[in-house]
Amino acid sequence: MEIRRVRKHEIQQAINLADKTFRNEGHTSMGEAFPHIFTRELSFGAFDGDRLVSFMGLVPSKITLGEAVLQVFSIGAVCTDVDYRNQGLSSKILNEVYQYIDQAHASLLLISGDRGLYTRNHCSHFGNASKYLLDKDHIIKHTYDGEIRLANPTDIFQIDDIRQQGKVRYESNLWEWSMLIEAGGYTSIFKMKQSVFVAVKNNRIESYVVIGIPTEQSTKKQAIVTEWGGNSKAIHKILMDVLNQNLTSEMEITIPWQDELANELIDIPHEEKKNSGTVYVVNAGRLIEQLKPLIGKMGLNFSVSETENRGVILQYKDSKVIMSAGEFVNWVFDGDFKTGVSELDDVFPIPFPYTEGIHYV
Repeated sequence: MEIRRVRKHEIQQAINLADKTFRNEGHTSMGEAFPHIFTRELSFGAFDGDRLVSFMGLVPSKITLGEAVLQVFSIGAVCTDVDYRNQGLSSKILNEVYQYIDQAHASLLLISGDRGLYTRNHCSHFGNASKYLLDKDHIIKHTYDGEIRLANPTDIFQIDDIRQQGKVRYESNLWEWSMLIEAGGYTSIFKMKQSVFVAVKNNRIESYVVIGIPTEQSTKKQAIVTEWGGNSKAIHKILMDVLNQNLTSEMEITIPWQDELANELIDIPHEEKKNSGTVYVVNAGRLIEQLKPLIGKMGLNFSVSETENRGVILQYKDSKVIMSAGEFVNWVFDGDFKTGVSELDDVFPIPFPYTEGIHYV
């Protein structure tokens, strides 16, 4: 058995294995829904001779958090041929992935799942978000007086201008973003297609919202909001308008804790939850270094290093704090872990995008 990166001529094998594992009648192929997984030679697999028998999709990205930019990988479409399961192949591939992303100077690995394969290999739940289920009972008379309509191809630059103004976002160029909208990765799981709606005032687009709209073939009846940007009041009006036009009877939207849109929906009941999936910190010191443009403004000169068993040592002035990998994730992403040093406990949590959006892997 050979563990290595999947080569270009082997990608169709990966698509076939993923389709066999995750898709059924009515689904688009994984290759169409997740082109960012199956168009690069970065993913890893286990090979029995020339046959791909286990696969782990790997996608690089940069995530902007204010003035900081994190170098991140995501894994998904993890699957093993039924005849080769329970042989530890996924764990072996994951170890190869860990080595590769460390050499690539990534700070984080985002994982779409949270099963034992990941939790026993130092991956943790992370972050905080609020999940809303909107229906017609939540339609209110709105003060926003712009026009709501479906986006058209000539809107691409205006929408991109709004995207680039987002303080917390995945980085992607115009072509990548358009490709992900058309592919509809996350919403394709439920046999939906994504649509983009915009709010226009004085001939300028002020906000946009990407929504997966259910059809009779969909396996989920609620529409799913996968991305938004711009004026919060205009975004709220788009959501209300889609419901009012009977394009869907219900709509799900999950808003990360830092997003101002939550203030617009403050009177609507919601469920507090973690971010989607789990996260693996590739190197704690590297993560803090990449976060410095965001957290350095506080003027706190602290250092972070790792122990041999993936623990983390935090040093600040005369204080030294030792925490587990999970406690470090909790400190950085949730702000719940307390170091006992008051200045340091005000540094976190960091803002972070919700991962079940158009960039979902």
